[in-house]
Amino acid sequence: MFLKPQVLNYKVRLLKSIIFFCIILTPSFGQALIKEVKVTVYNTSYSNGINQGLVEAIGMVNGRSIESESLIKSSELSTSTNKDNSYYSSEEYQNQIKEKTRGVVEGYKVLSANKSSDSVYEINMLVSVSQFKKSKTANRKRVAVTNLYNRSNCCFFNQNNYNGTAVSELLTSAISNYLVQSRKFTVLDRKYQKEVAGERSLLSSGSVPNSELVKLGQQLVADYVLVGTINNLNIRKNERKMLSSNTILKTIQADASINYRILDSATGQIKFSETYNSKVGDNIKFSDSNIIALEKAIENISNEIGVKILEAIYPFIIENIDGENVVIGVGGDIIKVGDMYNLIQYGDKMIDSYTKESLGRMEKIIGQVKITNVTSKISYGKIIKSSIDNIESIFKPKTFIIRSKPQLEKKNDIKIQNEKKRKEKNKKVDDLW
Repeated sequence: MFLKPQVLNYKVRLLKSIIFFCIILTPSFGQALIKEVKVTVYNTSYSNGINQGLVEAIGMVNGRSIESESLIKSSELSTSTNKDNSYYSSEEYQNQIKEKTRGVVEGYKVLSANKSSDSVYEINMLVSVSQFKKSKTANRKRVAVTNLYNRSNCCFFNQNNYNGTAVSELLTSAISNYLVQSRKFTVLDRKYQKEVAGERSLLSSGSVPNSELVKLGQQLVADYVLVGTINNLNIRKNERKMLSSNTILKTIQADASINYRILDSATGQIKFSETYNSKVGDNIKFSDSNIIALEKAIENISNEIGVKILEAIYPFIIENIDGENVVIGVGGDIIKVGDMYNLIQYGDKMIDSYTKESLGRMEKIIGQVKITNVTSKISYGKIIKSSIDNIESIFKPKTFIIRSKPQLEKKNDIKIQNEKKRKEKNKKVDDLW
């Protein structure tokens, strides 16, 4: 048996540490801002009215999760003092409020306070409340990647089993990392919830800086959930002796089958579904160990599945065209220099005749684009061939996209490139003679 949990333990620990580290750091990309809100309260007690106003202001800014705790903290103040009304606007009392609410209330002003004939105070207040502002990335579509299931005895290296659970964990993490790299999604962890809960408990423990309390209640909920099952992952080494000589031909054969779906978390509706069936051994060497071979296979699978998900939800849009040069709105590790893509022109929107739902837009392949440079956020490419002359003259935003080529087309491209290199090499040899 290969890749038992103890064998891969160091890898799982490493992945766990990286993911957990990112989870802990996530709030630091946002910041605590001060928001001023006006509240009007009615109470028979002036001091209780002040506390009531503070509670309502906190609830308006940060929600009820902090309101209940602040109510308790603030009430402790009002029951222990018999000061006159002016005291509750004093610096001393405001400092107590700031301490008791752990910095959630930065301060307040009593704009007016009137006592009616029936001894009810009407108090108008301007309250400064710390508000946690999420980072802009939290406004992206949110995807929760759940651990893929694995069928019994799903994964092999030659005739020996890989541990399916370990393979599932590694592949799930690889897909998550790919989607993070795309910069199109906010990827939510759903594996280490216990660790996240432990970190969140620190926020309410009283041992963190005052303003950190406002981060409670900021848990994000996924728009989409990725689920799936590993049917099989099989890597085989083949040796064959040539009949005409003693040469032994060594080859690697690797293939995988994985069902996966993107679900709408609110409705359970299937947004995208595919059965991935593909050869995954292109970069695996015969000399690779079972672990190295698995790592390469997983990288190949996660890259292809990641591209499929991205192209289904966020196609790679061409943001600008300058002659034969194009700018594509995706970068990082998603696209690589030298990659070839089909150049596609969007057509009219299509509507399903039965359901009247949108089927998307018509797509017409008009050429090919070769990637020439990649940065962290965008990529540059060159139009290799096109059925439309002077595309720049008809360019409009969201009119052109690129899509990855089908596997068969990619293999044909590789054959053509190899044949071209062979001819160039032979020509050099002929020139030397």
